[in-house]
Amino acid sequence: RMAEPATEGPGPRLTLGRLKFPDDLEARFGEYYFEHSLLFVRLGVVLAVVLFTVFGILDLVVVPDEVRRIWLIRFGVVCPLAGAVFVLTYTRWFEAMAQPLVAGLTAVCGLGVVAIIAVAGTSGGYIYYAGLLLVIPAAYTLLQLRFAWATLVCLVMIGAYEVVAITVQSLPRSLLLTNNLFFLSSLSIGMVAGYTLERGARTEFLQRRLIETQREELARHNVQLDSALQASLDELQASRVRIVAAADAERRRIEHNIHDGAQQRLVGVSVRMSLAAQLSDEDPVEARKMLDECQQELKEAISELRSLAHGIYPPLLMDEGLVKALSVAASRAPLTTTVQAVSLPRYPEEVETSVYFCCMGALQNACKHAGSTASVTIGIHEDESALVFEVTDDGSGFDPDGQAEGAGFVNMRDRLGTLGGSMRVESSPGHGTKVTGIVPVQSDPHRQRTVPTREPASEERSAVPGPSVAIQPGT
Repeated sequence: RMAEPATEGPGPRLTLGRLKFPDDLEARFGEYYFEHSLLFVRLGVVLAVVLFTVFGILDLVVVPDEVRRIWLIRFGVVCPLAGAVFVLTYTRWFEAMAQPLVAGLTAVCGLGVVAIIAVAGTSGGYIYYAGLLLVIPAAYTLLQLRFAWATLVCLVMIGAYEVVAITVQSLPRSLLLTNNLFFLSSLSIGMVAGYTLERGARTEFLQRRLIETQREELARHNVQLDSALQASLDELQASRVRIVAAADAERRRIEHNIHDGAQQRLVGVSVRMSLAAQLSDEDPVEARKMLDECQQELKEAISELRSLAHGIYPPLLMDEGLVKALSVAASRAPLTTTVQAVSLPRYPEEVETSVYFCCMGALQNACKHAGSTASVTIGIHEDESALVFEVTDDGSGFDPDGQAEGAGFVNMRDRLGTLGGSMRVESSPGHGTKVTGIVPVQSDPHRQRTVPTREPASEERSAVPGPSVAIQPGT
């Protein structure tokens, strides 16, 4: 019999000596066994009818006086019942009673042979006795009876034969003992064959069930992977759309600033210079005054353009790196801002740019929402092949779960996401806000990035100084 579900391992396991599953699994195995044995059952029934018919010819030779009685057993009982079972195999009711019906038909065939032995008597009984030796292995193999049913039927046939051999034939003890030895041999062979076949069928059933289970799990896992992949693709597409939209908005802002600022000043300078040229002969003093005004307007236009260029890509970031650029930006912040940084090497331009503007975005957010008395700390360091920055303020804070994430944070996530990085926002009312970003970088501490050589104008150098900022080396 089959073992109960094992306490260790993924499911039921085969053990020697048992051919039984738990009830729910046994029912499924019954369906599986019926489906795979039905064809053999039909062939076995047809072969039984053919053999009983063919051996009917032998009756005319062996016991011609008892032909009618023997043929009544063959063609009046066994063959009609076999034909009826064969017809039932094509009905929808057969599956529920297949084993009992086939076992009953096998018993009828065996008892029919025993009855023929009884009718033939001592004159021909020993010839028909060989028929029982054929029925026993056929019950275990050809007719696809389960081990328990086949064994029960064979024991009934052998018991009936013992009764006939002792009471009707009165066989000598030596002959009876010899026949029983043949019975035991045939029964042993049949039991081994039946056990092996059913055990093999149960093993195959378990293997098929395991394969189907793993296939279903794999299908579910594939669906989950497909869903996750689709979600990632959708987020990537949305991120690209947001990046393009942010870039367009930035271009429109720059265009607006140039149009309303430097462009207007330059147009005014052009008009004044034309007027000054016209007045140079008639009123040199007024012309000189207008030229002085033009010079002042040009300085202010240059200052505006420099500030605008600084917002696009700070020259100091390209020349000096993250720490210096962040320090200068922090010195201009309306809140007290401290930069804490270890000695950092240069990084690829896209990494430094993304980290710089994300820090600036977090700083601007703190200046806007943390409160006028808050202070901000910008920390940056490299940790396990990643560049990590933290912008922390001790301001009013907010509830991240209570409100939707703003466009600034979304743009920062998108910017870091293009480099394979991530960002986390931690905050609570009254306890400030902490923005942490991580960007993967190469793990070579001696690397250097090639920086284009620039000769900044003296006006640009003079525009850098501002209030002092603390740069604290990391430990």
